[in-house]
Amino acid sequence: MKYPKQPSKLLKPAVLALAIVAVFVSGAFTPLEPAMVVVIDAGHGGKDPGNLGTGRYSLTEKDVTLDVSNRLAEYITEKMPDVKVILTRTDDSFPKLSSRVKIANNADADVFISIHCDAFTTENAQGCGTYVMGMHKTEESLNSAMRENASIFKEENYEENYEGFDPNDPDTYIALSLRQNVFLDNSLQLGSLIQNQFRDKVGRKDRGVRQAGYYVISFTSMPSVLVELGFLTNPNEEDFLHSEDGRTYMASALFRAFRDYRDIHNPLITDEPKAQHTDGLTFRVQIASSPTELDKSDPVFRGLQNIDMYLSGGQYKYTTGMFGVAEDAHMKKRELRDQGFSGAFVAAFKDGQRVPMSRILEEINSP
Repeated sequence: MKYPKQPSKLLKPAVLALAIVAVFVSGAFTPLEPAMVVVIDAGHGGKDPGNLGTGRYSLTEKDVTLDVSNRLAEYITEKMPDVKVILTRTDDSFPKLSSRVKIANNADADVFISIHCDAFTTENAQGCGTYVMGMHKTEESLNSAMRENASIFKEENYEENYEGFDPNDPDTYIALSLRQNVFLDNSLQLGSLIQNQFRDKVGRKDRGVRQAGYYVISFTSMPSVLVELGFLTNPNEEDFLHSEDGRTYMASALFRAFRDYRDIHNPLITDEPKAQHTDGLTFRVQIASSPTELDKSDPVFRGLQNIDMYLSGGQYKYTTGMFGVAEDAHMKKRELRDQGFSGAFVAAFKDGQRVPMSRILEEINSP
């Protein structure tokens, strides 16, 4: 009986060498840490369908939000390899509102985007709106927050999980207004970029950026927005959001807005010489925001020196450092984030006054 010929012992070192080379090669191509982490939250799901629209379609809000969320995640993954994307749900499941918040907070996400569709008692209501954390300024914002937060009632043991948070009690939202709003500036900025895309690129009615006490954007520890893609109770908008083109356009608009936000806060580092800016333009790193003035020895600053303060929107904003080049400010921002200032971001100033970073980028890039 003949046995299969065994490999020559002389081949074993070669095989071992190839294995070692493979290990080192694979190690050389280990992915770098992401420059930014974004959590995309498809509203509702599972036993919570969200709003049902006009009833002309079998698809409900939960289906539209999942489709747009998956498209947005695909666009970001394909076009931005430096960004890590996390979805709170990828199928027709029902994550608790508290679970959605935990997913974002545990991931140390840089951005949280929750996607929804609006509804109203009359079919004439129309348009796209973006909400950020804050006290509702109008009854409409309060009603909208109550409607979305009502998902809590579909959860088991919700009384224990939310420690007395009652979506139907206007007084419960007062507590949300007392939360630290260090992320409010960036949330408003992202919201504005989103609304600009909806209005200018997709031709949708702009309902603006508003503040409201949505649970999922009030308890996340990063800039967060809740987007209403349109009214499913409006037949025309329902038709648009149920069409392939409509969902593609809305996901693309969200992608472009997030891309612009990423470029502002985490510009890709290149080998090109740093552009020197003049005419009174400086960059600072904002580290805190407070409704009351803080002493510079306050523990919130962790012993940092060279703290500056400016007033904006009735809030005291605190910055550190002053740089003539944006790249240097971003390096300082990353250093401060490593020191525990998770909400640190770069702000632009011209002649001592805060100016939108997007406007500065346009000036820098203009011929």
